[in-house]
Amino acid sequence: MAFKGKLIGALLGSLAGPMGTILGGLVGHLYDRATEERKASVRLGRRSRSIGDSISAAQLDFLTSLIGLSIAVANADRHVRVSQIEALKVFFRQNFPYSEDDHRVIQAVIDETFVNRDRLDVDALAGYYRISSSPAGRLLLLRLLFKIAEADKRGISEAEEQLIRRIAAALRIDAASYRSVAAEFKQEENQAYGILGVSPDASNDQIRSAYRKLAAQNHPDKVANLGEEFTRVAEEKFKLINKAYGEIRAQRGF
Repeated sequence: MAFKGKLIGALLGSLAGPMGTILGGLVGHLYDRATEERKASVRLGRRSRSIGDSISAAQLDFLTSLIGLSIAVANADRHVRVSQIEALKVFFRQNFPYSEDDHRVIQAVIDETFVNRDRLDVDALAGYYRISSSPAGRLLLLRLLFKIAEADKRGISEAEEQLIRRIAAALRIDAASYRSVAAEFKQEENQAYGILGVSPDASNDQIRSAYRKLAAQNHPDKVANLGEEFTRVAEEKFKLINKAYGEIRAQRGF
């Protein structure tokens, strides 16, 4: 039996405050599964190509933090609906190419976290992820929280956005970077400026500076350690930044 994964799971559970081992159980399962598959590949004299073989500590931190914080956001107004939880499950199935066994575990963790949603320690969980991740990983987590909140038919509520803003603060994401992510999910007249985190009256030099900063922060290579599924999400953001910058340059002629 693999014990190391269970210990890692218990450690994450303790760091995440009142959540206990709800999310820690997922970490233990995925870690043990990856370890067993690697050992099997060695015994068979070949390298495993399953998704489990590529699971890293960074991926586990990201996945468990995403599940916990997503449930917290859905429960922001204390009236979380089953449809929101189902939308979350669909989101994971559509965006994460894990094995069917791993997806069953993820679905079970989502259900268990939903049942214990009022015990979620948002600040502790966000704080744990902040110290165990990179700045690019934090921005990616923030963007996925918005995407998941938007997946529900009613869209992003005011209470959900307020909690996401609080999570961003706990992740130490600066105001301009937060505005850049939030602007993607708001249909506004000056959306391109919002995506760059600047106002429409910003100078050309300020716009160039904002673009360079965001492009560097959100480059897909910076989250490559999280796996292909997360890199694809980062690529979406990178393309949006370039598109917004191109639109503003065309409007201003510089």
